[in-house]
Amino acid sequence: MRKLVLACLILAGCTGEESGGNQAAGAGASGGRSGTGRITTLTGLYEGGESDRKDQLCMVEGEGGSTRFGLVVWGSEMHSCSGSGTAVRQGNSLRLAMAGDEACALTASIAGAMITLPAAIPDGCAYYCGARATLQGASFTQAGSTAEDAAKAKDLVGEPLCGGGD
Repeated sequence: MRKLVLACLILAGCTGEESGGNQAAGAGASGGRSGTGRITTLTGLYEGGESDRKDQLCMVEGEGGSTRFGLVVWGSEMHSCSGSGTAVRQGNSLRLAMAGDEACALTASIAGAMITLPAAIPDGCAYYCGARATLQGASFTQAGSTAEDAAKAKDLVGEPLCGGGD
């Protein structure tokens, strides 16, 4: 009987250590993020949203500190927001400026491995959205930290959002 109890305790101890070890490995196995789950490079793929189609943000850092981005945020009834432009990071803030016919510059926040767009969106940004979609409060979690990961993000017709060279 003692041997059975001892065997159960040993087995329980091993199971607890094994699952804890896997959780720690999973938390640190995230490309451009440090072991604490922080974004260390902007380059990569970021995803979010709750629908079947993922909201996507991709960024590629170029020479001289310039960073280009592309994004798609899905709303209801297949409406979406999409655009591309330049990004500039300052600490825990990320300024995204759309390159297009209407002025749209957003200051997103960076917390851990997540980028969140502001709750108040400038009027000019509506140009980049369908009637049932908004950029307001959209958030993205870093899913990969390489240019190859960034190239996986797709625009509205399935073309790469951040594909190609600088």
